[in-house]
Amino acid sequence: MLNLNCAIGTELFLPSDEAYVTISKTCAQCRTLSEAQSKRGKCDVVHGKQEGKVRQSCHFRDRATLAYGFGALPKLMEDIGDEDPDIQLKSIHSLAEMLLNPLHGQSAINAHEVVKRCQNFFLRRQFRYRATSSAEMDSILNVFVSIAMHMNGGQYILESKCLINQFYEIMERDETLSGKVAIILAFCTKEYDDVCFLQERYNAIGRLARIFGRDMCIRSHPPAIYRHMKWLLEVYPDVAVNEGLFEILFTRIKKRVQEFWENELECFALLLRCPEGQKRFVAVDGMKEMYDILNDTTRKLKSYKYVVFTIMHGLSSKDALWRSSQFVDLPELITNLAKDDAQLFCFQALYTLADVPRIKAYMRMNCYEDLKKLDCEDKINEERKAELLHKLDREIFHTSRLRVTDRKPFEIDMELRQAPFGTGRYVPLRHT
Repeated sequence: MLNLNCAIGTELFLPSDEAYVTISKTCAQCRTLSEAQSKRGKCDVVHGKQEGKVRQSCHFRDRATLAYGFGALPKLMEDIGDEDPDIQLKSIHSLAEMLLNPLHGQSAINAHEVVKRCQNFFLRRQFRYRATSSAEMDSILNVFVSIAMHMNGGQYILESKCLINQFYEIMERDETLSGKVAIILAFCTKEYDDVCFLQERYNAIGRLARIFGRDMCIRSHPPAIYRHMKWLLEVYPDVAVNEGLFEILFTRIKKRVQEFWENELECFALLLRCPEGQKRFVAVDGMKEMYDILNDTTRKLKSYKYVVFTIMHGLSSKDALWRSSQFVDLPELITNLAKDDAQLFCFQALYTLADVPRIKAYMRMNCYEDLKKLDCEDKINEERKAELLHKLDREIFHTSRLRVTDRKPFEIDMELRQAPFGTGRYVPLRHT
C-alpha cells in the first residue's frame, strides 16, 4: 500500500509536456543571450585591443553645437546667413531635424522667415554663386521637406516664384534631386486652395506635361511626382487633357512601363472625369485596352485596383458602356477581383454594367452566387453590394417604367350636351 501511494505521489509531481516545452524554450533563450553577451565581452574595442584607427562618426561633426530649448532656433537662423560655408552647412543639417518638432517648425515659419532664409541659401547653390555639392543640395531640400510638412509651410513655399520655378526646372532636367523636389511639391499641394493657386500662377499641369512628354517611354518617374500630379488632375482634368497628358499616359500604359498599374493608371482614370477625356477614351478604344490588361494571363499584375478604377470612370460614357458589352466575360473578371481594396470599385463598375440588359442577364446567371458569398469588411462596401444584388434581382420593367400599374391614367373631361335628334337626351363628350 505504501508503494502504491509513493507511485501515485510521484506521478502527481511529474511536469507535463507543456512544462517541458516551456523549460526548453527558456533554456534556448538563455543560451542565445549568453552567446550574445560573450561576443560583446570579447569585443576588442571594449578591451582596448583594436587594430588600426577607429572611424569617427560624422553625425556630430556635421551638425551645429546647440543647447536644448528655444534659444537654439535663433542661433540657427543667424548661422544660416554666416559667410563661412561650413557653419552654414552645419546649421542646415541641424535645422532639418529641428523643424520636425511642430512647435519649433511653426515658430521658424511664422517668426523667423525660415523659407526666405533657406531660399537664399538654395538659390546661391543652384546658380553656382558658390561651390556646392550634391550633399549640400540634398540637405537644404530636406529642410524644405520639413517645412512643407507643416500646416502652413507649403503656402510660404508656393508664394516664392523663384523657388517653384527652380523646382520644376530641376524635374524637367531630370536631375538626381528630382525625387526630393517632387516630395516637396506633393506636400505643398495637399489642400484644394493650394492646388488652385499653383495651377493659376505657375501652370503646373503644363510643366508636368513637358516633363512626361520629354521621353514617353522612360521606365519610371519618381513616385512623388505622381502624387503631385494626382492632386492637380482631381481639380483640373480638362486642362490636363488639353495639355496632352491623355495621350502621354495612354502611350505609357500601352508600353506597359514599370508599375504602370499603380502610377499611370490612377492618373489616367482621373482624366476620364471630364467630357473631353471620356470622348478621347472612346476614340482610342480604351475599354478594350483595359480588358486586355485584365485578360492577360502571361503577365500578372500585383494589383488590379486602378485597372477597375479606370473602367469605373470610363463607363460614365454610354459609348464605352455599350462597347463593354462586347466583352462577354468582363463582369466575371471584375467579380473575381472584388476583394481587398479594389472591392468598392468592382461593385460600382458592376452596378453600371448592369444597365445593359444582356450584361445583366449574364451577371444573374454567372456572377450572382459569387457576389452573394463575398465578405465585406467596410460598411460602405456592404451597402454597395446590397444595392448591386437588389438591382440584379429586379426585372427590366422595374427600372424602365413599363409596368401597367405605374402608368398614369388619362384624365377624361366629361361634358353634357343636348342631343340634336331628341329632347331629354344628353350625349357625354370626351376631351382627351
